[in-house]
Amino acid sequence: MMNRHHFRNALRKWTRTLHIYVSMLGLCAILFFSATGFMLNHEEWFGFDEPSVRTVEGMLPAAILTGPDELAVAESLRRDFHATGLVDSFETYDDEIVVVFVSPGRRVQATIARPDGETEVELESHGVAGRLVDLHRGGETGAAWRFLIDVTSVILVFAALSGLLLWSFVPKWRTIGLGAAVFSLAICGVVYFLLVP
Repeated sequence: MMNRHHFRNALRKWTRTLHIYVSMLGLCAILFFSATGFMLNHEEWFGFDEPSVRTVEGMLPAAILTGPDELAVAESLRRDFHATGLVDSFETYDDEIVVVFVSPGRRVQATIARPDGETEVELESHGVAGRLVDLHRGGETGAAWRFLIDVTSVILVFAALSGLLLWSFVPKWRTIGLGAAVFSLAICGVVYFLLVP
């Protein structure tokens, strides 16, 4: 009986300690994903539902278009036309080359005439708010940011489960906590089954 009691106390102690530090680790993530989730749900309120678009014209060296030299073309567009992001597509036709760059909240499309190098670049931006919600979605962010989202998800799941476990250790509040959890699940169920089209 004593062993079980000691195990329970040790479990409660370690759960509390881990819950505190994991929750602190996840607080900034909770704030970020909560705020951007709200923004994502109300795009029109924050003004990023419609992108701002501007067009820049210029020339690229004809020498890099004959192959074409894809790396040289992409780097020239970054340097001379402020193209940012990952190269999403590089399409080569007889009379033109179309290169698309993407990053959170931004899209750049360059249309390059062959063989003279006349270039038109369309820069599309959803602003800072659009960039933030794309980070929330993991859109066009690359593997490192998506990995960070996965780590954050694991941290938040652990924080939630350890919080529930801690609540179960307090007999005085156990019934209220269980009732609150059931009520929360019931609200989600009712909204989903009765109000979601």
